[in-house]
Order: sequence, then structure tokens, then C-alpha cells
Amino acid sequence: MSNHPLPRPATTPYAPAAQLVAAPLTGPVQLHAELAAHHQAQAETVVWVPDATGRMVPVPRSHADALIAAVPATLPRDLTPQPLIDSRAQVILAAGVGTGAAAAGIGYGLGQVIAPLAAVASSGGLWALALLAVIGTAARRTPTTHTTHITNHINARWWGRAGAETRTR
Repeated sequence: MSNHPLPRPATTPYAPAAQLVAAPLTGPVQLHAELAAHHQAQAETVVWVPDATGRMVPVPRSHADALIAAVPATLPRDLTPQPLIDSRAQVILAAGVGTGAAAAGIGYGLGQVIAPLAAVASSGGLWALALLAVIGTAARRTPTTHTTHITNHINARWWGRAGAETRTR
């Protein structure tokens, strides 16, 4: 701390100095080695370094060396032009497009093969139902033997006139 003599209690106009009692001394004690290190730190060169927010702060040279060693140097960036689409992405895209085109082609081909089969099956089923309907109605019909007798009577009259009468039994 300081090399001054111990402080004396202050006297006030209301209390004479004889009535004051010295208080016991308390507080931190500074050793001689700490005092020498303190003077050495004060004598050390101060450098300015940026902190985490970018402001410049004063730091003793010994601490700045430790900070520089702890923070790795930033590597220079590679600024060579890159392709617009990554080569791996191009391969994946091409595989997806090729697979989609193949699936569409296979689907179209299967559709061309299955559509006539479905048409034959459905139209064949329709023809079978029509045939069964015709056979069923023909089987239900009973042949009727019915004889119809038609009689025509023509009556001749004078002057080229005639009259006709038809009877059905």
C-alpha cells in the first residue's frame, strides 16, 4: 500500500483528542514481492489490442503476447471463382432427372401395353353380358302357335262403285 505512517484519528470540535481511542488496524497486507511485481508491471510497456467488440484496450505487453498466442491467425480466404452449381449437386440432379425420365418412359410403355388389355377385358365383358341377356330373353320366350283368319268381303255396286269389309277371327 503506501509508506505513510499510520493515520491518526481526527479530532472534532466536540470531542477532545484525549478521549479518542485508536481503532485496531484491519485490511489487506501487501508483501515485498508483490510490491516489486507491481512496480515491474507498471514499468512494462503497454500495447493496445482489440477486444471482442472491436474496441482498442490497453494491455501489458506480457499479457498481449499470451492473447496473440491463444487466438489463431485468420487464414486467407480462397477467392477463386466457384461454379454456380456444385459438381456433386449436378450429379445428384442428373441422377434424379434420369430416374424420373426412365420412370415416365416405363410408365408410358406399361400404359400402352395395359390399356388395350383393359379395353379387351372390359369390352369382352360387355359383349359377354350382352350375349347372356339375349340368350336369357330368348330362353324365356315360349313359342305361341296362334292362327289368325282374315276374311275380306268386297261388294260390287253399280257405276263402278265397291265396298270392302275385313273380318279377323
